[in-house]
Amino acid sequence: MANDKLAEQVQTPGRPWRKYLDEQMQDPEFRAEYEALDAEYALIRQLIDLRIRRGLSQRQLAERAGLKQPSVARLESGRTASLQMLRRVADALDADVKVTIVPRQAAPISAG
Repeated sequence: MANDKLAEQVQTPGRPWRKYLDEQMQDPEFRAEYEALDAEYALIRQLIDLRIRRGLSQRQLAERAGLKQPSVARLESGRTASLQMLRRVADALDADVKVTIVPRQAAPISAG
């Protein structure tokens, strides 16, 4: 839902992006969805930054990873990703993928 609101506003000219975002962040549901995307976008930024630092175009990275350029474009846009694809791209960038799952709160201890 937050993505739909964002997409709708981005296509509506005349309203500053920051003002719109500040207004929408007052909605708890919007804020939760927006913040949930933060880690995903951080990963995408890391991927793009490393590709650029390595001096590679999307096409060159795709060739190194055994993919097609549109696959890299989809990955960088956040439309598709799998751990397998991330590993292939990381290998092509001479990098590692580290994934962690962190509990949101302490799990109850069972008495067994």
